[in-house]
Amino acid sequence: MFLFQISNYDEPALDVETAQLLCQRLEAHSRRALPGMWKVTDSMNKYAGEGPGRRKRRGRARVYGVILIALGIFVLVPCLVEPREPTLILVGAVAIIAGLFSLFLTRKEKTDVVPASCKKEAEKLLEGRRAINWNNANSKVEFDEKGMTISSGENRETVSYNQISEMFESKHLWLLIYGREKALLLQKKDLVSGDADLFTSQILENAKVN
Repeated sequence: MFLFQISNYDEPALDVETAQLLCQRLEAHSRRALPGMWKVTDSMNKYAGEGPGRRKRRGRARVYGVILIALGIFVLVPCLVEPREPTLILVGAVAIIAGLFSLFLTRKEKTDVVPASCKKEAEKLLEGRRAINWNNANSKVEFDEKGMTISSGENRETVSYNQISEMFESKHLWLLIYGREKALLLQKKDLVSGDADLFTSQILENAKVN
């Protein structure tokens, strides 16, 4: 169905895109944890960016962003000392993230804002991938009706579709999360068989990922 011949991860654009993919995952997790807060945030951002009077709405959205950050810090800081409350820590962290999104998404010229934590995780992920000369490793990733098969020389790992829990896409990459938090970073240029335009929808459908 789809076959990837893995090559070196040496494109400079991968650094930014990998961090953006991890940021997408962070946002997806926070949306599942606190859908109500994200509904309000999305409504504010949409209202701030549409129709007449958008400049005033941008100003109000920035104020809301500052308030969310302040509330997040107010909740988070006391929870960093014993006894810790995991739920309140999550609420505080998500409030800060929502506040940052509210601030930056209402700029006149939108720019992608990637948290430092995502950049750090991206560096670790790419460091591991770049430590291997994939051009000489003869590594392949194949997707068929049964699932995903990762092969390198004589080593093979088979993953059923129900083990794939998340999937994210950028201009040059796909990020798949499977098993116990394993991450597979696939470059679109490595797809040697199959239609790239159908890959995301097909895998999501097979994996039953929402």
